[in-house]
Amino acid sequence: MSNKGFRSLWIRLQIEDKQFITIPFPIPLYIFEELLDSFLDILIIACFFTPKTPAPNPSSRVSVHLVKELVVAVMILLRSLNSDEPYDLVDVTTDKAKVLIKIR
Repeated sequence: MSNKGFRSLWIRLQIEDKQFITIPFPIPLYIFEELLDSFLDILIIACFFTPKTPAPNPSSRVSVHLVKELVVAVMILLRSLNSDEPYDLVDVTTDKAKVLIKIR
């Protein structure tokens, strides 16, 4: 198996001259994409049993249909992140904070 297609997400945070906090994403992005694909299948089945229009006064505005669309959007984002060479997604430095998000 080649490691060339293996991408992971790394997040580094620094706040007001304190030490960097590094948060590696625990699973490769392609495995996370497969998990989202399985979850999307479950949501598609759930959409058959729920109405598309929300109730007049629902306690929550989030519906199964909305969650399905959000999962599709996240999957499209992951595919675009997973397709290129390693790069910096976010690299922001201010006087008080520093944020670095890398795709490796």
